[in-house]
Amino acid sequence: MIYLYDNSIVHDLEQSLAGSSAVRVISPEQIVGIAAQIQNDEIQLPIIALERNDYSIDTDRLNFSRMHFGLQTVIDLKTNDLYYERAIPVTLSYGITILTSNQIDMDEIVKELVFKYTDMYYLPIQLPYESKRRIRFGIRIDTDSIEKRSGASEYIESGQLYQTTVPVVCEGAVLLHYTPVHLKRTAHEVVAE
Repeated sequence: MIYLYDNSIVHDLEQSLAGSSAVRVISPEQIVGIAAQIQNDEIQLPIIALERNDYSIDTDRLNFSRMHFGLQTVIDLKTNDLYYERAIPVTLSYGITILTSNQIDMDEIVKELVFKYTDMYYLPIQLPYESKRRIRFGIRIDTDSIEKRSGASEYIESGQLYQTTVPVVCEGAVLLHYTPVHLKRTAHEVVAE
């Protein structure tokens, strides 16, 4: 289910940079292919690559009942099943890596990302599970500093690209699981005397 958050962030970055057709946004699955292209020098810059670092259970938002028993969310009218949605809140952290061949492009892309994610920025995901609903989560720059991994001297000496990583964290993300319970019809007769 975590891939839904990845895809939402990548899609939003693509939409945000739609006016700049020269920038490619790469999802976590495509990073290996880009590394192979870099080795063969067949790459078109600038590139923004999203890399998921890790995720942890958000104990501040943990709800015992929702985690263990779930909430009634969906009734399937065809099968007469009631689905309980169990949820575990998680905090996701990502690195948005920017690769460019010059400092001007780097500065402009980093500026756009900083202004976009300084305040909490909200994105939706569409759940493909039984509930078929949309949920929202927030994304913001992490408290860590923006990390510049290479510069002009590395580019001149080894041909290494300009590379900067902007750390971001997602809040309000959840892992969901649905448990079906079949509803049965019962009839009671009450005799009053």
